[in-house]
Amino acid sequence: MVTRAAPASGTRAATTAQRLIVAAERLFAEHGIGAVSLRTVMQAAGTNVAAIHYHFGSQEGLLDAVLRSRLDQVLGERKAVLTELPEGGITAGDLARAFVQPVVAVLASGGEHWIRLVGRLLASGGDELGVISESFFERNATFVELLERVSPGVPRRTLNFRLTQAMNVTLNVLGDTERTRRLQGPGAATWTTDEIVADLVGIVASVLAGPPAQ
Repeated sequence: MVTRAAPASGTRAATTAQRLIVAAERLFAEHGIGAVSLRTVMQAAGTNVAAIHYHFGSQEGLLDAVLRSRLDQVLGERKAVLTELPEGGITAGDLARAFVQPVVAVLASGGEHWIRLVGRLLASGGDELGVISESFFERNATFVELLERVSPGVPRRTLNFRLTQAMNVTLNVLGDTERTRRLQGPGAATWTTDEIVADLVGIVASVLAGPPAQ
């Protein structure tokens, strides 16, 4: 299925398409894709079902647009961070920061619902994950190559597995920072986002590095 390209920014149509994407992002993240009708999205966006079909063709097309809306931001920022790393002496901690930082940037730009939605899709393993998984390792090829330098001799399949688990924990934590605090008990009520991110980077570094050599 081919999704219609979004119209040029500044037009009335572009505004309508963006409102639909924002509304769908929130509703899909909060309730799950199967529980959200196109009419519900339409009402939340203040438009009509015909607009959804015009811009996206179907609910599948709308979901595709929602996922792509921030995916390029994550991958672009990750590439920028990786290019700034020193050529020698890269550590798992360096790669962990490069992995987490772009998702933090999405969070800071109001993308918590997008992070939560992708986390939901990863947990369910549904067919809707295609947009994310179809090029995940291809788009992260540079990252995996650097990971091979950190863990020489480790099979590529193991490094890929570590990378997917790093993504799982990152999305799970940053997709709902309030839940993350609640899970730690009353003492975590004042836990700042920066502190959560710092601990998350440490966990992701451990995942990417793998178990210590025996």
